[in-house]
Amino acid sequence: MKKYFIILALLVFTIFLSGCINILPTSGEDSITPGNGRLKIYLTDTPGDYLEVNITISKIEAHIAGEEEGDEGIWVVLKEWPSGEEPTFDLIKLQDVSELLVDGIFEIGKYNQLRIFITKSSIKVESEVIEENDKEIDIVNEVPFEIFDVEIPSAYQTGIKLIHPFEIIDGITTELTIDFDAEKSIIKTGNGNYKLKPTIKITSTYTGEIEEPVEE
Repeated sequence: MKKYFIILALLVFTIFLSGCINILPTSGEDSITPGNGRLKIYLTDTPGDYLEVNITISKIEAHIAGEEEGDEGIWVVLKEWPSGEEPTFDLIKLQDVSELLVDGIFEIGKYNQLRIFITKSSIKVESEVIEENDKEIDIVNEVPFEIFDVEIPSAYQTGIKLIHPFEIIDGITTELTIDFDAEKSIIKTGNGNYKLKPTIKITSTYTGEIEEPVEE
């Protein structure tokens, strides 16, 4: 009988302990751990005349500024997609809207650059050929079109460097919006080819309460 009461008591204690564990606070995905801040990076586009401007991004990095003279700082990876899973964005579809590229918790500090690695790019343009029999028709714009690859001079190897100082602050969410001007970024060469010469503007916003230092 005594053994029965011991087993029953252990069972009740186990159930009670389980209930306590379930109600303990847990760190959700939105929580920011001390000494870190949240960084979000969005991609948008200024209106242009192309039917499509497609870019495939493989990696995004940020440069932490050196704290002392002569300290060159370091590059840190903010987001890297596995080979074969790199996302492709049509910048024309991002006019007046934005696409979330990065959302994560990172070390606090002062950053001075971003670096975007673009592996390939292409554009869709309205065909200048009047005969439409041998041309595909763009469903949205109802016009014949042609697709051209866009040459990326060095963005694949070294990335597109964007000088834009920003700060990741303890407990604060930093949001960067990359405004990719597709119209100005595509250059048509004399031989009829197209090159990518990025024209990009970045804006920063900060969300959250920054604690004021206590005066002694």
